Amino acid sequence: MAKNLIKTALFSTVFGLCIAQSDAQEPRYSTWSDPSKPQASHSVELDKMIKELQGLVSEAERARAADPKFLSDLKSLAARYGGVTEKLLFKDDFSDGNFTQNPTWAVSSGKYWIEKGYGLRSVVEKGAQSQNSSSSQQQKISKEELIIGVLGAVLGGKVQQQPQQQQAVTPKETPASVISLSKPINNAFRFEINLSSWQNSGHLEFGPYQGTNQKTGYRLVYQSGSSPALQLVRHYSSSSTVVGSYKSVKLEDQKNHKLVWTRSKAGRMAVSLDDKLLMDMTDQGFRDDFSGLVLSNKSGDFTIKSISAFGS
Repeated sequence: MAKNLIKTALFSTVFGLCIAQSDAQEPRYSTWSDPSKPQASHSVELDKMIKELQGLVSEAERARAADPKFLSDLKSLAARYGGVTEKLLFKDDFSDGNFTQNPTWAVSSGKYWIEKGYGLRSVVEKGAQSQNSSSSQQQKISKEELIIGVLGAVLGGKVQQQPQQQQAVTPKETPASVISLSKPINNAFRFEINLSSWQNSGHLEFGPYQGTNQKTGYRLVYQSGSSPALQLVRHYSSSSTVVGSYKSVKLEDQKNHKLVWTRSKAGRMAVSLDDKLLMDMTDQGFRDDFSGLVLSNKSGDFTIKSISAFGS
């Protein structure tokens, strides 16, 4: 049907041009056109129709008025006739048993590993703290008490034991597990990630970064049990701004969920979960291409089944 609409629009445009030319006085010689010069590939009417089609697809997505696969085909059709070609930038399903080759991921903190049959996994215990300093301090006090006790026995109990002081244990924040992929990403992109969460109070962030500072860029933030549970944040080097949010999301059912994040050349971004649109907003805070993708597990047990990125 979409193809018929496009053909109809093309026919109408050509027919209208022919009528306009027949009504005008035809000169003896026509204007010479350089055959090597690039010609316009779209009419105004066709461009208008494509924009209307894209708008209808967006409305249908929000209303869940059609099969998601059918809407995806319409998007591809509009992109193809609109002169926008989507290309695969990278894809990894971790079926090769590693994340250090094709493509090459780099862990900057924490730990990631391949869980056979599941994908890339990371576990960060919330509020975990090292007990080494506390236990060593207790050992030290015990030895001092032992020495004092021996001296007291030798001197006939004349040495008074010092009262034991309670040592306060300072909670230590667990560092996030961070992994990144240095790969050019277009400003207009589409991310598809299949993931599962296995612990409550999970906190996962991922998104594209610019330059050498991986903290600069967009981040899609998921926090289980929080409200909002999903946020889209723009990070500059010295400031951060929430540009979109969704109140309630729960991933802790030990099942894979499909998360799709798109961004157009005009800065319009949409986030959907399991083919349900959650966020739709526009932000033009970043106009240049991105340098790579970073993923940070700040708390919880997450497994990435697959991840792919497309650019246009």
